[in-house]
Amino acid sequence: MQKPRIRPTFSVFLAPQADEAMAELRDRLRGTDYEGCTRSKGRCADFFVDEDQRRVWSPHLSVQVEPTKEGSLLRGRFGPHPELWTLFMFLYTAVGFIATIGLMLGFVQWQSGMEPWGLWGFWLGVPGLAILYGVSATGQRLSAHQMEELKERVDRLVQGLEAEGREDGSPQPQAPRT
Repeated sequence: MQKPRIRPTFSVFLAPQADEAMAELRDRLRGTDYEGCTRSKGRCADFFVDEDQRRVWSPHLSVQVEPTKEGSLLRGRFGPHPELWTLFMFLYTAVGFIATIGLMLGFVQWQSGMEPWGLWGFWLGVPGLAILYGVSATGQRLSAHQMEELKERVDRLVQGLEAEGREDGSPQPQAPRT
């Protein structure tokens, strides 16, 4: 079983230049049954799960096409919908801030010979971060089949546009997964 990652990514090297690749992808997208679940502007495209299958944990796939020396590189990144991602980042920041301030305050109180009641912030913040991570991992497990469906959509769109050269289709080493 693969360890859940925050916002999993993938990369595909494409033979056409970035603008040509995006124009071709938009042309291929027209007439598909998921055209209504996709937004595209410039060198970016966003793929969403069909409205009737969408849940709170449903993923969103953001795709960007970047120019390279020998064509272009399509980078895809899965994540929750932008509104939910913003909420999670706010919660991670707030809980992390509480834990950090609690740790610093508790340490200063302890060093001053006072009762270190500030450590309560740390002891509440660390499990809070673990709970947020657990919720994120659970959402990824619940939406794994939807992530695969979105990835298959992109795979069908780029079929035949991949750069030739090595067995994996890339003219250079595969882009690192971040």
